[in-house]
Amino acid sequence: MDQQAPILEFDHSPTAIIEPSMWHNPIDGLPTAAVITWMTDAFERLISEHASHVCYRMTAESADLAVYQVDVPDGPIVAALSHVGAPVSGALFETLIAIGCTTTIAVGSSGGLVAEHPPGMVVVPDAAIRDEGVSYHYAPPARLAHPDPGLQTALRGAFADAGIAATTGHVWTTDAFFRETPTKVAARVSEGAIAVDMEASALATIASFRGTRHGHAVYMADTLHGDEWDPTDLVQRDTDFRYRLLLAGASTAAQQR
Repeated sequence: MDQQAPILEFDHSPTAIIEPSMWHNPIDGLPTAAVITWMTDAFERLISEHASHVCYRMTAESADLAVYQVDVPDGPIVAALSHVGAPVSGALFETLIAIGCTTTIAVGSSGGLVAEHPPGMVVVPDAAIRDEGVSYHYAPPARLAHPDPGLQTALRGAFADAGIAATTGHVWTTDAFFRETPTKVAARVSEGAIAVDMEASALATIASFRGTRHGHAVYMADTLHGDEWDPTDLVQRDTDFRYRLLLAGASTAAQQR
């Protein structure tokens, strides 16, 4: 008997029994560009400092996520705050695609894996290591997922214009932040990972499957490369900095729509 793990048994069928279009319909006049974040403080500031209104809701059991239309200086966009983790973020992303969003930027936090990049450094990844479960339902097994190169270039330019230090490299995406062991960190760093998050590879893979464009950026909020975990920015959040990051992502989305 084949003992391959079920998650590696990719089904190439383009349709599923439950499709997003069965729950969510396109919205006439909705902006086609969107930004997703997990940074509650920055998101609340974004919708409070710019004209905004709730244009949709994604509801599923314990999840009730409001989707906003926000008028940022570069034009109207869709904006949504997600719960942390690839499964719910993937479901929210599928919802945004189903209601009409074709260009999406995600901006969040991550853990730093290498000493040369301190907390606050932004990573605009060239690839994400697929160590989560969602992406394997959207693409055959492989090590890497890739965000849209054009959007990544645009994001790097937006951060430079905003005076925000950014670099590139791989992001390691995992579902289990309580299992980021020294051995696993060392292995991922050897592959080129400089940060670890929980969503990047899943969203990039979903975008490829659905034929949409997705850009992604994270900043290093805590560090895992020293003798001890340093959660400094996770407990002493710089809301101004996080808002600047999110606004740069939102502006990039608006310019690319």
